[in-house]
Amino acid sequence: MSNASSDLFDTFAEDLLGERNARPLIIIGASKVDNLLFQILNGYLLPKRAKPKDHDELLEGDRPLATFSARIKICYRLGLIDETLYLALERLRALRNPSAHSIGFDITSSPTREHLAELQRGVAKRNSFRLTKERYFDSEPLSKIEDLQCVLLTLCVLLEAIREKTSTTVGSKIALSIANR
Repeated sequence: MSNASSDLFDTFAEDLLGERNARPLIIIGASKVDNLLFQILNGYLLPKRAKPKDHDELLEGDRPLATFSARIKICYRLGLIDETLYLALERLRALRNPSAHSIGFDITSSPTREHLAELQRGVAKRNSFRLTKERYFDSEPLSKIEDLQCVLLTLCVLLEAIREKTSTTVGSKIALSIANR
């Protein structure tokens, strides 16, 4: 990670670790994940054709890839994330929607409880979860809030690493050669 990216991520991590309630944790974590997916796609796809000041014709505003759901799906379909990360992000999305839009959001009620448990099970299996836990948490075992924080940080660390390693596509040479005829 570059120094600027590392500093921004550390600031985000500190803010996330300072939050002690599940609802804002989920909203903040999902927002960061959505932003990272945008950055991954923006770095991978050919540059936008719109003017520099205009919204990206695919990724911003009221466009096909401007939603959290669409970004998760297209990253998977392009092979930028694997199936287990895709499933974890879909669980996070399933948690984010009611946490952001429902007054009666409760992590102990069904189906929220099951989504959260599935998200935690899926991410906790990853080596990156163990590394995130070692870096950011001292206590053993983690409290429920710390476990959620660790899950969200792990997802963000993984996506940040993908973002750092993603380069712009060169397109399909075969398709481009046909298009040039």
